[in-house]
Amino acid sequence: MNAPVRSSHLFEQIHEILWGKILQGEIEPTQRLKDVEWAAKLGVSRTPVREAMRKMQQEGILIPLNQGGYEVRSVTMTDLHDLYRCRSALEVQAVREAAEHFGPKVAKHFTSLIRMTDQAIERNDLDRVLALNSEFHRDLIEQSGNVHLPGLCETIRKLTLFYRTALLNRAKADARRKKDYVQRLKAKQKEHRAIIKALTEQDGEKAASLMQSHLLQTAQHMELES
Repeated sequence: MNAPVRSSHLFEQIHEILWGKILQGEIEPTQRLKDVEWAAKLGVSRTPVREAMRKMQQEGILIPLNQGGYEVRSVTMTDLHDLYRCRSALEVQAVREAAEHFGPKVAKHFTSLIRMTDQAIERNDLDRVLALNSEFHRDLIEQSGNVHLPGLCETIRKLTLFYRTALLNRAKADARRKKDYVQRLKAKQKEHRAIIKALTEQDGEKAASLMQSHLLQTAQHMELES
């Protein structure tokens, strides 16, 4: 394993490395992490690893253990619904603000994302679909022009990806789950198109209502996938 480049912000690099491994499924829910072990794997001292893990505890992905070290949060439906309610409140505001300056060039970008997602679904490339869906929502938040929203949404975005990755891995391992998962993806594409149509028409309230319904229904569908 390659060690991260040493710098004054080493703990931030380690933080991103650990998050990446969680989102890629290399570190799984309920898995135990120890700073001493990861310091050895990454070829660094324990201090930046400890700092990175403390930050991840604050973000809600790691749970401290009484005997030392951390455990990766498990995937529970209660946590999932709580997370999506928070996410809905922020993204609803984002699309409401984005509608004020959603021109043809911006609409073309999102239409292209939706088209690429359709193509990834047809190729059965579910990892690519997940990445494109994440990009769709992240770009909408940035399009709001509200400088505070991207930072507020970042931890929620990562936690959402954590849950979605765990459920995707289950779907890929079971033919029936996978078929149902793909059908729900196609339905979500229609919802994405409706949101972009409302934004193109600069109807912020309609876009906000559609986004709220989209996210809360997604949480319900994810419960079915669990």
